[in-house]
Amino acid sequence: MGTRLLKVLLAIVIAFGALASGVMVAVLNSKTIYPNVRVDGIDIGGLSKREAQQRLISLLKESSHRKLFLRYADQTWEMSTSQLGAKVDIEAIVQTAYMIGREGSLPHRMNEIIGTWCHGVEVPMVYSFSLSAAKQAIQELARNIDRDPVDARLLVDGDLVRAVPEKPGLRLDVEQSLERITRAVNTGSDSVGLVVKIVQPKVVQSDFTGITGVIASYSTKYRTWQRDRTHNLMTAARALNGTLIKPSELFSYNEVVGPRQPSRGYRKAPIFVRGEVEQGIGGGVCQVSTTLYNAALLANMEIVSRAHHSRPVDYAPVGRDATVAYPSPDLKFKNTTPAPVYISASVGGGTVNITLFGRKMDDQEVELVSEGHQVIRPRVIRIADKNLSPGEEIVREAGRPGHRVKIYRIIKKHGQVIKKELICSDFYKPEDRVVAFGELQDSAKSATVSIDKAKSSVYNN
Repeated sequence: MGTRLLKVLLAIVIAFGALASGVMVAVLNSKTIYPNVRVDGIDIGGLSKREAQQRLISLLKESSHRKLFLRYADQTWEMSTSQLGAKVDIEAIVQTAYMIGREGSLPHRMNEIIGTWCHGVEVPMVYSFSLSAAKQAIQELARNIDRDPVDARLLVDGDLVRAVPEKPGLRLDVEQSLERITRAVNTGSDSVGLVVKIVQPKVVQSDFTGITGVIASYSTKYRTWQRDRTHNLMTAARALNGTLIKPSELFSYNEVVGPRQPSRGYRKAPIFVRGEVEQGIGGGVCQVSTTLYNAALLANMEIVSRAHHSRPVDYAPVGRDATVAYPSPDLKFKNTTPAPVYISASVGGGTVNITLFGRKMDDQEVELVSEGHQVIRPRVIRIADKNLSPGEEIVREAGRPGHRVKIYRIIKKHGQVIKKELICSDFYKPEDRVVAFGELQDSAKSATVSIDKAKSSVYNN
């Protein structure tokens, strides 16, 4: 009996072993998600991947419109995941659910499967993002947060100057904020602290240390009825106004004012082109540079780069103009004083005004003088024209006198000259006067072109 019972028991054990082995093989080779696997509380155990996707599509619609609260300081904005370009990635979620119990060694897989049966598994939500949509949503939000920094500035009241403190700006960091939003969406959090950075202004109150008052000013007149030119004057002065030049710093007019382009607000107005007046974008900016040049001379700045026009201008003395074009020629000067220099520029009432603030030198005077000014008469060129009647004359080119001049800067202390320096020695080339005439019958045929004997005469002014 004992032997028979032992055989029966052994057969039962073998049968159960075979059954267990078959069950295990069946379980391991299952093509469905293991039982007790849930997504957002939805049970998808026992379903194929396709069945699970179909079920989640119909039940997770609300998850695509989940609310997030985006916060900065005491402000809160409510946005949905769909507004942020996020949508539930059902395919990725189902793939994650399906792979439970299907990775690793056999004991690890069985342990994971048994644990799922006994305790269940909650598969986390997975979202995919449209970066372009997410960035657009955050950039729209940035309009409520971003604030440009405000530079410190000078307030002038008579001879007194006072520095107004700067104001830092704010910038929403789009990239870092998106990282936080992505993390919050995928971890189920509904609150996100946005990343906002402080933007420091270029000019701070301490930069004005040492400025005690006006060190120089200069004004030039313009014709108010020339509207486009006046507009350009104002545009250039606005770009120039508030510029701070630190001690030993090199100032560049073109760097500060920038290219003269329609996109920057400049219009067509008269300019000099090879000695002739033509319409060009930015006409008038040379009057602003000329006004600044004279103020810089009177402030005893070191002139590093300056060029004169092809002919004298009507808003400044001969030899004291400064032409500019982008990128060259440029007006450059160096602040050689021990304190910062602040530029105040304004246009109005027919006057361009430039005032430089810095450390006042009460015992010092600066004068600009012109010496050796010569006016050079233009040549008169006569050209025979067969289309004109004998003795008839027509001026083809009016011509223009030339100029030669030297400009000196004189520094005085207590009324005594302590320095006299040559600033420039300019030559403005004369332009020929061209006269066409009809030949008389007894004129020599070969004498079709003649030049007036007075072509080289010079007189002083």
